[in-house]
Amino acid sequence: MKPLRAIIVEDEPSGMENLRWKLQNHCPGLEIIAECLSGQEAISAIRTYLPDLLFLDIMLGDMTGFDVLKAIKHPSFELIFTTSYDEYAIQAIKNNALDYLVKPVQVDELQDAVAKARAKILQHAPASPAPVMASPAPSKFGFPISTGMQFLEVQDVIYAQAEDNVAVLHLVGKKEVRLTKTLSWLEEQLASQGFCRIHNSYLINLNQMTEYIRNEGGYVIMSDGKAISVSRRRKDDFLLSLEKWEGNG
Repeated sequence: MKPLRAIIVEDEPSGMENLRWKLQNHCPGLEIIAECLSGQEAISAIRTYLPDLLFLDIMLGDMTGFDVLKAIKHPSFELIFTTSYDEYAIQAIKNNALDYLVKPVQVDELQDAVAKARAKILQHAPASPAPVMASPAPSKFGFPISTGMQFLEVQDVIYAQAEDNVAVLHLVGKKEVRLTKTLSWLEEQLASQGFCRIHNSYLINLNQMTEYIRNEGGYVIMSDGKAISVSRRRKDDFLLSLEKWEGNG
């Protein structure tokens, strides 16, 4: 079970130290993620850390605890007031406080309040995280050209060949497109789309490969009839990519 993430808001250092000691020594399963000595500090910490539980003093010097709550538009934490004043209990209830502890805070009352907070947080927690659905691979990819951007269908690319500092795309229909990008850049863009770097000068689309010949060092035949050697250095990576591709086919 994850610890409750708590913030303490208390303008008196001695009061802060006292409450911290009681929580750390008598309330296991609770992590103090921030300590705030003013209302402004509290507002900033709540927005930054999104606590599960807030221990909030009422008189804070620069503002009241109620002012802090007004500044937090959609509070998602459980609230426990800790104060030397008992006349604010009704106002605390109106602010959906889980408990209202009068100083000096008694350990048994503090433990009960934390237990109530934990029970309420668990009650509203989802039973299990929703499964993350894999996003479908995009069917097109874009690259910059002098007039803006050009987009191509991924599966229209048979292979790409490095020439100096550009990549030449060989497409279905015997078309060619020259990119002012390196083959390494193109490899990064298409790595999850069934493309594999089989040679320092070639990136191939496994879906456009018609044959793999193992002899003579190994080479592939692409759908346009082009034969491309598999370099010795990249052969293991190619065979691993081929195995994964066949498994997904």
